[in-house]
Amino acid sequence: MITHYTQERVTKTGNQWTVGSVVKVGFLKLRVESARAEKDGMPDIYTLTNLDGTRRYEFIPHNGLTRIN
Repeated sequence: MITHYTQERVTKTGNQWTVGSVVKVGFLKLRVESARAEKDGMPDIYTLTNLDGTRRYEFIPHNGLTRIN
């Protein structure tokens, strides 16, 4: 049920949140590396990289973007 809610919210942004696709988060263009659904009532967690692959980020809808390396 959480995944359904999250997918519904994410599709309204105009981005395609599948592994390998390029999405816009703020002013950044990032590639989706992986997505995992936690069963804790929070939205899905997405691992993203910049287009040249040098920086990694973690994105949680409504919580923001965090650089992880």
